[in-house]
Amino acid sequence: MDRSALRTKIIDLVIAAGDGSITADELAGVNYSLRDAGYSSLSYMRLIDSIENEIGVYLDPEAAVEHYETIDSVTALVIAGGIGADA
Repeated sequence: MDRSALRTKIIDLVIAAGDGSITADELAGVNYSLRDAGYSSLSYMRLIDSIENEIGVYLDPEAAVEHYETIDSVTALVIAGGIGADA
């Protein structure tokens, strides 16, 4: 999967994990910042689980918060193959 397709997949997973609390237009309106979109901690946990199940990359939920701030940072993390808590 190329970077663009992966980014689109992650946007879909973000929306699904948000359980209807966020739309693609809302994400675009805040420059794809999950924090600025009001993403909840439960949504983050669902997203991390979804990425593991759908894409097959383990993301440590205790990794540095900056890895989970935007669609682009999450995409970069997935491309890098995930991260451990002490990275």
